[in-house]
Amino acid sequence: MTLIVEDGTGVEDATSYISIAFADGYFTTRSIAAWTGSDAVKEAAIIRAMDYVETRWTFLGLPLFTDDPVQALKWPRQGIYENGLRVEGIPTNLKRAVAEYALRALSITLLPDPAWDGTSLPVKSTRQKLGPIEKETVFQDGATPQLLKPYPAADRLLAAYVLQPGRAVRA
Repeated sequence: MTLIVEDGTGVEDATSYISIAFADGYFTTRSIAAWTGSDAVKEAAIIRAMDYVETRWTFLGLPLFTDDPVQALKWPRQGIYENGLRVEGIPTNLKRAVAEYALRALSITLLPDPAWDGTSLPVKSTRQKLGPIEKETVFQDGATPQLLKPYPAADRLLAAYVLQPGRAVRA
């Protein structure tokens, strides 16, 4: 498979926000030698990183191209501002984040299936009483625990673009 890079025009069959050349340059500039392998290995890592970004994050704003042709990826978007300026095209920090996730995807699964014992649910509340000894734990019904591992080097690059708890959404 060849990467088809979104260039900010709503490419209808895009598969990535970055090329191998972008990732190579990004890591060379930072003297990160762990970005190794054939182009096929790097491409597969970028695709896994893209799968992660596209499923993990809820981005602010709205897709820019919703008519014919419909863009394949979540970016480009409209209604996004960073440092008071309207974001156009594919932001550099989004590209950098994809590269960071791709580096990790060379050696780990970004979204691993959780090991679940069938009994672990998020705790809604707990109550303890000393005499006579009593303990109560209430679990959230039907809740899915948050099992996503943080990747701070990449996650922080996306902070200006993603929906975060307690943050107002502006369109």
